[in-house]
Amino acid sequence: MEYYQAFQNRAAQTAAVINQAIPALTIGGVTVAELLTKSQALDALAQARDHALADYDVANNAENQGFLTISALSLALPKAAEGDLDDTKDTESALLHLLDAAYAIKPRTTESALERGKKVVSALTKINACLAGKKPPLPPVTSGGKGAAQLSAAMAAQPGLEQTVEDRAADVVSARTGLRVAATALDRLNKRFYSKLQSEARGNPALATALSQIETEGADLPGTLGLRGLLQGGTGNLQILLSYDNGSYDATATSTVEWMIAGTDNDFTRSTPADPSGNVLGPFALGQTVKLRTRVSNANGTTTGSVRTLTLQ
Repeated sequence: MEYYQAFQNRAAQTAAVINQAIPALTIGGVTVAELLTKSQALDALAQARDHALADYDVANNAENQGFLTISALSLALPKAAEGDLDDTKDTESALLHLLDAAYAIKPRTTESALERGKKVVSALTKINACLAGKKPPLPPVTSGGKGAAQLSAAMAAQPGLEQTVEDRAADVVSARTGLRVAATALDRLNKRFYSKLQSEARGNPALATALSQIETEGADLPGTLGLRGLLQGGTGNLQILLSYDNGSYDATATSTVEWMIAGTDNDFTRSTPADPSGNVLGPFALGQTVKLRTRVSNANGTTTGSVRTLTLQ
């Protein structure tokens, strides 16, 4: 179960005892019916959080795919230019040297890929002009049907993709905060009702016995293993690369990542041990939608993380 579901279970147990022993009991004007309403409201907040996470994962993957496109073109186009120009000719050799500045940059990050891409586009502008001036004219440098125009377009789109990631990340923080605040309030209300029931139970043996039906905080369930991100990548760009929130991996517990393929699996029937440095799942097929969650178990029980979703593009 997720962390907030433990509070919902306790609210249900508390309501059952109250309805059995003291139906009219209230705390700060809150009735048992209102306690259950507050408990059920967590489901909608959890759903809102899941929607925010899904939107973030889409945005994050789109930004990553943009980076991969820029990186791939900035690597491939200079090689293509080498094939289109004759380095034994002084003029064409000089044009090829325009790519030296690009070769000096390794596109391992979005920033470095953009830097390299700009230098590639600048060099290709001159190289393509040279090719067009040949007799007969030659087409511009391309790789896989893409050239300087497509590289420029990808670079122009990247800042917007990055901003969308930040916007969706803020939505996730807001949704998570809303759920956690409401869950904490329910937890406190559960405890206040329990304290009142304990007081009433001093002269009520039946109520004292019934209190054992309410699970208190001695369960010591393990913490949730947080998924920081999931990205499409790896071999053939058909794998899902997972990373986890810093400090959320518990080496004393058993941690796994579970997944299912929408439309193929009915439940989270696939799993693998979670690696704190990250996991690689797949390969999958393009167009498949994969749902994932983490599971952490110890001697006291199990907690699961929120469901994350990624469709391979």
